[in-house]
Amino acid sequence: WSSHSWLAIKTGTSNKQISEGSKMDFSKFKTPDWLIVGGGIGIFIFGFFEWVSVSVAGFSASGGNVFDFFFTGTIPWFLVIGAAVITVLLVLDVLKDGQAPWPLILLAMTAVAALLLLIRLIFNPLDAPSEVDVGRGIGMILSVVSGIVAAVGGYLNFTSKGGNIKELGDMDKLKASFSKTDAATP
Repeated sequence: WSSHSWLAIKTGTSNKQISEGSKMDFSKFKTPDWLIVGGGIGIFIFGFFEWVSVSVAGFSASGGNVFDFFFTGTIPWFLVIGAAVITVLLVLDVLKDGQAPWPLILLAMTAVAALLLLIRLIFNPLDAPSEVDVGRGIGMILSVVSGIVAAVGGYLNFTSKGGNIKELGDMDKLKASFSKTDAATP
């Protein structure tokens, strides 16, 4: 009895069909896909690392993680991981390209996440007395790098699918990109 047996019973397929169908073709992933997925994996891992370091009179400590900073930590964490999941689902053809303007959605998700993470990095984090030095932890730095990598992937994905950054300010074209998908969806 295995997970394949359970899935075979649940879906009405044979174990052999499931085993053969469960192989992932990594050649379908393009460079932008790898960047988005890599950024998602990176921020997932580094979000749990220490985001803040504190030094006082020669003593130092680190702590906190992505969940201690809701708008500039938790929200970008979900956005980048969500973009990575959507990318994998698109590559595996679980989600179809015509269902929504996915390149635009992925660009928006990763760009907003990268911006919020950069705000956290630049305007770090806590007010403290002058004798206390509050700095950026390794988790924060690596999460920001992961978010930027995902945003680069989102941009490359958007432009490789025919998107033009200059047209993002044109609200009529943005509305049209969403209304096209409504007509294509049954």
